[in-house]
Amino acid sequence: MVETTRQRGKAIAVDRWLLWLVLLLPLVWLTWRYRTETIYYGEYLHWTGVQSARLLLLTLAITPLLRLLPRSRAIRWLMRRRRDLGLLAFVYAFAHTAVYLFRISDVQRVVRESLEVGLLTGWIAFLIFVALALTSNNASVRAMGRNWRKLHTSVYAAAVLTYLHWVLTAFDPTAGYVHAGAMLVLLAARLTELRNRRGFLR
Repeated sequence: MVETTRQRGKAIAVDRWLLWLVLLLPLVWLTWRYRTETIYYGEYLHWTGVQSARLLLLTLAITPLLRLLPRSRAIRWLMRRRRDLGLLAFVYAFAHTAVYLFRISDVQRVVRESLEVGLLTGWIAFLIFVALALTSNNASVRAMGRNWRKLHTSVYAAAVLTYLHWVLTAFDPTAGYVHAGAMLVLLAARLTELRNRRGFLR
């Protein structure tokens, strides 16, 4: 029994590292290409932002998909890795933010531009992501108790702000609108679930 538990733990660890490796390799490759000036700043900035937004959307979609397809092994696997996917979304958001800051390298300009609606939405979303990333561990879950769940429901606010940032700052916001529409469907499903749960509790 103990040996089986250990084997399962090792399998989960390998599973987790493979996920991180597969999803971080494109970031490493594109970062190297940007550093060697194979791709331009705008391309790298847009790409990292899009990947972060897509990973966020995938993270939010896992629970609704599991309710629709409860026997799906693939979705159950994603459910076990949901926290990792959220952290990977943050890693891409961090790269997106960092390249912008290094490119501007002017505190006054950064502050001035952050007051524009398009960038302000991005900054607020990023700060929420920082709080979520710092508490995405078992120690925080134990220490915060019920407050941990309350904090992590703010991911929906961060998602809304993220897609607003995309739509307001993109040269062509079409893809941003499509992703925002998918996110609104997921948000509506979440709100419906909460309303039904409260009705049941009454």
